[in-house]
Formats: sequence, C-alpha cells, structure tokens
Amino acid sequence: MGHISNQIVTKPGIIRKKKNNNVRLRLLNAALLLFSERGYEGVAVDDIVAKAGANKRMVYHYFGSKDGIYGEVLRTVYDELETIETSLFADEKTVEDPVKAMQKTVKAYFDFLNNHPAFVRLLLWENLNEGRHLADLERPPSKTPMLSHLSSILRSGEKSGVFRAGMDCRKVLVSLIGLCLVYFSNRHTLSMALGVDIAKKSFLDSAALHTAQILLRGISA
Repeated sequence: MGHISNQIVTKPGIIRKKKNNNVRLRLLNAALLLFSERGYEGVAVDDIVAKAGANKRMVYHYFGSKDGIYGEVLRTVYDELETIETSLFADEKTVEDPVKAMQKTVKAYFDFLNNHPAFVRLLLWENLNEGRHLADLERPPSKTPMLSHLSSILRSGEKSGVFRAGMDCRKVLVSLIGLCLVYFSNRHTLSMALGVDIAKKSFLDSAALHTAQILLRGISA
C-alpha cells in the first residue's frame, strides 16, 4: 500500500494535494467521507466511484481492492496525526518546562480532533470492528515516538519534583487521549444532555485548559 505525500486532511474530511493524480485523489476523498460516515461494511466500491465521478476500474488500478483503498484512508489520517505528534517533540527543549509541555500536548490533541472529524468517526468504526483493518496495514500506526516524548516530559517533571515518580507513560497517554477524545466522540449526545454546544470554539478552548489541569493534577507530585 503506497504512502501518500504532500497531502493534508482538513476539517471537512477532504484531502488536498498538488494537482497531479486527480482521479486517485477524488477516489480517496470520496472513500474518506463514505467510510467515516458508514464504516467499512456500509460502503461498496460502487458507492466510492459514484461519489468520486470516476471509473470503477481506477479503484483497482490505484488501490487494488476495497480493502486497499480503506487501508489507504486509514493510513492517511493516522499519518496526519503522526505529523502533529512529531511536531510536539521537534524541539527537545520543550520538555525543560514539563507543565507547559503537557499543556501543549493536550491542546495539540484537541486541535487535531476538532479539525479532523472524519478521523474521529473512523476511529470509532475501527474500535467497533476490533481494529482488524488497522492490524492488516503494512505499517500499522505506532505510538512509540509519542510515548518517548511523553516519557521525556514525565522524567523532566520527576527530576524537578513537579510530577510524581514511577508513572507508566502508556497509562498517562491513554488518560490524555481519553480525556480529549470524549469531547469529540460524544459531542452530540453530551451537547443534548448538558444543554450546551460542546462544538463551540469558546467551549473547546476552555475544555482544553480544563483537561490539561485535570491531567496535571493527576500526575503531580
């Protein structure tokens, strides 16, 4: 399964790319939108080509199969998340202030999830399907780089006495992701139940700060 370069998955769930290979791009955009709305089982190749306005044989030419184009959709959105995560630890000096580094990490996850609703829906579908499609990818997503960054933050915090010692960074990362994700995975039901529009920018900005505070209090010395 080939890697797609020079692309960005934007908030409406559209992949933008240089003007080359327009048919492949249209197919990938159509697949992203349909799979995120209906899940893998709810989409046929005919649905993808109809939405993309393309010839059916082009799906097999570029992606090999329905599994192939679905896998490329997953790879695309996870690569975008990996890019965001990598940007967090591009400057190793950021861990010198572990509190600010943790706040920055929480805010980055909030921003990514808010700008990539299709990723959130694909993530929910994949969990319903026990992650079997992710497991089949040639290069499955890995949290190893992010765990290394988070471990550096925790060690810096331990050394300065800000964070308590002996924490499992894997559990801290799961807590971080869970605290962020619920605002997007459950935004419709929670908005109705709480009588507030969770998707509003002002609400999400304050929620990011609130989430960072909860996480920091949980790991503080």
